[in-house]
Amino acid sequence: MAIAPFISNLSRFPIVVVEMLLGSLAVYLGLFERNEAARSVAEIGFLILMFLCGTEVNLKSFIQLKREGMLKKIALYFCILYSLSALIVLTQKLPFIYIVTFPIMGVGMIMALIREYGKDHIWLNLALKVGVIGELLSICMLVAINGFYNHGISLELLQTFGVLLAFLLAIAIIFQLVKILFWWFPTLKTLIVPYNNPNNQDLRFGAMLFFLFVSIVVSLKLEVALGAFIAGMIIATFFSTHHKLHEKLNYIGFGFFIPFFFVHVGTTLDLKSLFSNSQILHNALIVVSGMLGIRLIGSFISFRSFLKSPRNALLYALSDAMPLTFLIAASTLALQLKIISLQEYYAFVVGAMIEGIFFMTSIKIILSFWKESPLPPSSNN
Repeated sequence: MAIAPFISNLSRFPIVVVEMLLGSLAVYLGLFERNEAARSVAEIGFLILMFLCGTEVNLKSFIQLKREGMLKKIALYFCILYSLSALIVLTQKLPFIYIVTFPIMGVGMIMALIREYGKDHIWLNLALKVGVIGELLSICMLVAINGFYNHGISLELLQTFGVLLAFLLAIAIIFQLVKILFWWFPTLKTLIVPYNNPNNQDLRFGAMLFFLFVSIVVSLKLEVALGAFIAGMIIATFFSTHHKLHEKLNYIGFGFFIPFFFVHVGTTLDLKSLFSNSQILHNALIVVSGMLGIRLIGSFISFRSFLKSPRNALLYALSDAMPLTFLIAASTLALQLKIISLQEYYAFVVGAMIEGIFFMTSIKIILSFWKESPLPPSSNN
């Protein structure tokens, strides 16, 4: 964890990929062995990552999307992604889990791109907006997969979906009630999360939300990541101006727990199997090609007029096709449910690494050498 930033800066590889590579290399060299204590800390790291991803999702932004008329285009985009995924799975006779994994999304790498390039790029701004919705949809799909493979097509499955819908409806109602409460009593926000407090009351409030919602979804037997994600959304929606709270949460998460999670993911890779089995790399390339291919088609069809150029459509597809965290989460869940084999799990993790390295590099090359021609002045502007 300590040397990963230095290697990342020297190699220009995403730090997430470096952490996974170092974890797998450490196990390969026998520096340490996998154990249950490390797995438990890594699971906490994953939940904190979901929590911090939620802090990037301000629900007020959905209102802006509706005003801009983007929701219909985004809905069309998701329909294309899942339709093409189903078509690939049926024609290539792949496991049905691929229908969910090909379109899966996350904002982790998108946020890394924003930190490097800023929000002024039209393709990156769109990637963040779509990624926010896609991340929430991906979590719901993980809940659905978990319920389907645990209960099959049965009354228990319907109950799981019913609990999920009831929970999301309850959350929507709570958001509206809290919104009204803060409108009537605006000083209540500062009382709950003060700007300067020597007892770190803001951080304690964030931790309380995190554990409260994780406990709720555990008691409802839903996907744990959903609770962590919603807790983060509450902070983003109602306390977006409290920048110190966001900084503290990021220090805790990205300072220890989240890097620990990615290093632990690397330790689950058996490099000996990777080097001796070419089928793993073949399957990884199928994952990468499928994820990028459906996004290229979807972006050209759905956002062609908005993105204005093939260059932007390509950049958008590349930025949207790096859901490292959720791809690993989905493959881990699939392995636990025995939907995929260990070899296929390795393929997903290797595919995530390939996406992180080559797609980030491709974006840098395109921005450096494929300069966009300036648009002619419009009389409407």
